[in-house]
Amino acid sequence: MTLRAELIVPDEPVPPGESATAHLHVWNEGRIVDAYDLELLGPPAQWREGEASLGQLPVYPGNHEKINIPLLVPRTAELAPGELPFAIRVVSAENPDVVAVPEASLVIGAFQDAEIETVRSRTAGALWSSNLIVLRNTGNAPVTLRLRVSPESPEAPLRVRARRSRLQLAPGEKARVAVGVRVHPPGLVGAAAPWKVAAGAEWGGGEQERGASFVHRQRALLPKPLFKALVALAAVVVAAAVLWFSPVGKKTPAAKTESAKGPSQAEAVEQAEKKADAQEKEQKELEEKQAEAVGALRKQPLQTSLFVDSKSRKTSARYKVPKGYRLVLKTVQITASGPETGTLLLNAAGQPLASMGTHNAKDFTPKAPVSVKAGSAITLDLDCTAAPPPPAPSNGGAGAPSAGPGDGAAATCTATALVSGDLVPLEGPFAEPDPLQ
Repeated sequence: MTLRAELIVPDEPVPPGESATAHLHVWNEGRIVDAYDLELLGPPAQWREGEASLGQLPVYPGNHEKINIPLLVPRTAELAPGELPFAIRVVSAENPDVVAVPEASLVIGAFQDAEIETVRSRTAGALWSSNLIVLRNTGNAPVTLRLRVSPESPEAPLRVRARRSRLQLAPGEKARVAVGVRVHPPGLVGAAAPWKVAAGAEWGGGEQERGASFVHRQRALLPKPLFKALVALAAVVVAAAVLWFSPVGKKTPAAKTESAKGPSQAEAVEQAEKKADAQEKEQKELEEKQAEAVGALRKQPLQTSLFVDSKSRKTSARYKVPKGYRLVLKTVQITASGPETGTLLLNAAGQPLASMGTHNAKDFTPKAPVSVKAGSAITLDLDCTAAPPPPAPSNGGAGAPSAGPGDGAAATCTATALVSGDLVPLEGPFAEPDPLQ
């Protein structure tokens, strides 16, 4: 029993975050039907979340089969550009000592990306404040970042300046830059005013950028309790002066602080306090929404294998969509072997997607979007039925004919379905509308 296998990958570089397809060819140079267990070796096995097994590939004697293996390259700074070797272990199911390990190298491309965030989401001060901006190179190649900071509103009485405006970071390197905020001109009295400060990092000639922001709360030079005390003291002084200079024996006029063209000082203070309280409430609601978004579910790719084998009586395999997600099905790569009477049925959430024979199985790509809700499943069902035996030969024959692949014995069918798609959150800031609803 002999075995030969060959692994072919694209020659062009594959940028991280994109996918490539490897082609595995397996030749059965023996004399019996055999099925081969496929196991992915090297870093690509870790990209599949520990699912290194690619299922089984049945091959008839003297023939060869091909399987397409999608490889989704992760977008991470830890994956350096250049050649990345990997291999696939091919083991005979009939004789585990028959093994082939074809190798290949996937060329990883370079990409630039960065993250920016502020250490504090809020600062406060009557004259000045400071903050730290954290920059991180999340690409796999060096990047030169240009940092810019400025208030979002042109009416903001702020002057913002970063200690450094240009930084060069190696892959995975992190840097902190101090940012100073100076209030000009400062406010003497009144409620605190929040001003939003935007920070941005750009690279590649401004073609790519990331942004962050924080809020500087401008306080008055005279705190609110002290201002209230001064207003109350002024009211007492005015009332005492009116009583002092009023005629004796006549009705004492009421002390008023209201001017001829506007509300009194007490009403102005009350209005300023209400406005400040409303601004504080609005800022608190905004911060709560941002905090909820930090732990939200994100969109992620899915690659999983469904394997059925009539010999081991495993005639049905399924994948259940996890809670909080819906599955957007892209393609299902199917390889199978068996008699002409054997059939395969691919279902999604109890609805049939494709039906085919085991002897002529082919890949399935939906023409219209297929969305599978959380709790529902993608199932692969196998119906392997042996063909009836041929009529017995006449007595005049020279001898008994040789038995065919299915004559007088139970039929054997195997199939592997490689399901590819995206898991999309049902709720949260990263949710996407379902086109089927």
